[in-house]
This record gives sequence, C-alpha cells and structure tokens, in this order.
Amino acid sequence: MINSSRFLQSYSALPLYNTKLVVGETGVPADTFRAWERRYGLPRPQRTEGGQRLYSERDIATIRWLRDRTNEGLTISQAVALLETETDTTAPSDQPRSFEALHGELLHALLRFDAPSADGVLSEAFALYPLDVVCHNIVQPVLVNVGEMWHVGSASVAQEHFTSQFLRRKLLALLNIYDVPEGRATVVAACAPGEQHDLGLLLLALLLVRRSYRVVYLGSDVPSDALLHAVQHVHPEIICISATSPTTAEHALMMAHTVLAERPETLIFVGGQGTGHVRDDQPGIQVLSSHGVAAVEQIGSVLATRRSAF
Repeated sequence: MINSSRFLQSYSALPLYNTKLVVGETGVPADTFRAWERRYGLPRPQRTEGGQRLYSERDIATIRWLRDRTNEGLTISQAVALLETETDTTAPSDQPRSFEALHGELLHALLRFDAPSADGVLSEAFALYPLDVVCHNIVQPVLVNVGEMWHVGSASVAQEHFTSQFLRRKLLALLNIYDVPEGRATVVAACAPGEQHDLGLLLLALLLVRRSYRVVYLGSDVPSDALLHAVQHVHPEIICISATSPTTAEHALMMAHTVLAERPETLIFVGGQGTGHVRDDQPGIQVLSSHGVAAVEQIGSVLATRRSAF
C-alpha cells in the first residue's frame, strides 16, 4: 500500500466542491462521510458564512481512501487510525508552517514562473488556515511585494504579470464558488475608469461573498456609463469602486457623483492605494479601510446604520 499521507498531500486543499459533487465523485453517501467528520474529524471541509460545506480535492481523496480501506475489511475506526499513524510518522513537525514561510515560498515560486509549486504552497496554506486569513497574510502581501519589486526594477514586467494572472485565476475561482444569488445585500464592485489593477477589489469581493453578500463583479477599467447600466439592472444597495493611483481616484469620485445623481440612496465606497488623499467628508461617499477584513466590517456597519434609520 502506498503511503497514504504522502499520497493525500499531492492533492489540492482548496475548498471548491459541494456535498452533491463529493457523493458523485466517491459513491459514499453524504450521511456516511458527515458521520466520519463528526466522529473522527475526517474529511475536513470548510464552511461558507451560510454554513454550506465545501470540500477540497484532498477531502475527496481522503473519502475515497477510507472507502477503499473499509471495502478491504477494515472498520472505519481502524482505517482512520492507520491514516493518522502514517501521518504521525511522516510529518516533520506538529507545528503548522508560519505565514512568513508560506509567503516566502509562494513569492519565490511565482518569481520563478513555477505554477505547480505556487499551487502547492497555496493548497498547504488553505489546509492550515481559514481562507480569509490566507488572503490577508499571504496572498495580499505577495501582491504588494511583487508590485514594489516591479516598481524598483527588481522584478520584470513578465514576473509581475504572471503573479497577477496566477492569483487572479485562483481568486476568481473562489469568488465563483462562494457567490450567492441573493444575500445580506447586493454589491456592485468596479474599478474606476482607467484603473487596470483589480486584484485588491477582487480580494474585497471574495471577503464579501464569504459573508453572504451578493457581489456583481465588473473588474477593471469600468466606464461610468457601464457602471450606471449595471446599477439600473441590479439595483444594488452598495457600490465599491477601486483606484490605485491619484488619477484613477479622481475618476472614481467623478463616477461616484454620477451614480449618486441618479440613485442618491446608494451607499458608495471608494478604496485602494490611490484614495489616500480623498476626503472622508464627501456626502454619500465613504473611504474604505486598506485592511480587507476591516473594510468588510466597515461596509457592514454602515449598511446596518442605514437600515436602522428606515
């Protein structure tokens, strides 16, 4: 028998799959592997804010492995004990690796254009820590590091683009998985006209959908008339506009005032590195915190205050 712990480590720990898909992939009834989870802590799905279980490829492989061992005649408790024994004998340490170590490895892999290694580091990070924590302590710092390296000439345009595209694909996949058709409120998220850097906005959108907001994500360089078109169809309570330079921040403010002229009841938030000089006393416009989780809490607080006033 192959070493199960090493075998399972080869699978991604990114939580992407719902219960129905896991049943179809493994042939194991949902009640069975949920009972394994309750009693033995295996598999280890993550949950959305709404309580939905999401399983990774590693979880699916674990369920298959336990299924096969029980089909061979082991009891489920014996199969779990065997798996845990192998894990104990192969694990180099009981302590999870630090954010600094994972951040450093991810940065190094991306600068080498090594997508498989980068994917492995991210999978390990998601297996060790909650999604929001990984985004704040690993993904966001890597984006900042590569941007700064490109700015001073120690990273090439190709390295910056590869890093951005790799992380964009990962974040968009998660956004699609966690997205909800309706939720606490509908949010339209857009970058200001001329703003090409959308990863900060994408991280914010992911944090919002994780908290059961419905997010209509428009991405980079959105003209004002395109935003208005979306707003007229979606009727959001909240609009988030991102800008990473003073120039696009001015465009963001003009866009915000255009929307407020049409829909004065809309809550509009502007954020990003370019909004540092924006006054926070402009009627109808709020400047978002640069910290992703704090920004989401800020949006929730303003929304609650608005609703309590009506």
